[in-house]
Amino acid sequence: MITFFHDLYEQIYYFLTSADFSGTLLILKLISYGFSFFFIFLIAVLLKKSNATWWVNEGVRARRIAYGGQPVDKKWLKIQARLRSQDEAAWKLAVIEADNIFDDILKRMGLPGVDFEERLRQFEPQELKSINLVWEAHNLRNYIIAQPTARLELAQAEQALANYESALKELEYL
Repeated sequence: MITFFHDLYEQIYYFLTSADFSGTLLILKLISYGFSFFFIFLIAVLLKKSNATWWVNEGVRARRIAYGGQPVDKKWLKIQARLRSQDEAAWKLAVIEADNIFDDILKRMGLPGVDFEERLRQFEPQELKSINLVWEAHNLRNYIIAQPTARLELAQAEQALANYESALKELEYL
């Protein structure tokens, strides 16, 4: 019994130290390198097809054109100019336009949903830290739409725009 194991050990040892095994090992290495490169290539193609880096592409595109053919920065400056007026209607319009810009950006990001609220629910608090601020500003916008004769204080409009601005900066649109 001992001689059997001893003979088996010698056969394995001689095979592993022989030139035949070295050649076989080299072939196996080359085949495994080929498979590795093939799978790396396949991963790269699949990532490209799935558009896994959509947020980078969208950030670049949105900096150029995000709303109505104008850069977000220019549109945002027009909204802020409305706040400097003494007209309450301009303040209301500024809040509504800021909400529209944010909704348009959510659409461009490809978030599913029929309306703004459904798209906004796609974000988790860890993804968008200012999500509660956006909800607060959106609720003010809904109040303005539902109660067009209701009074709006300048401080409320400024706070809503500051909320949208912080979220837009977090999403790197401003």
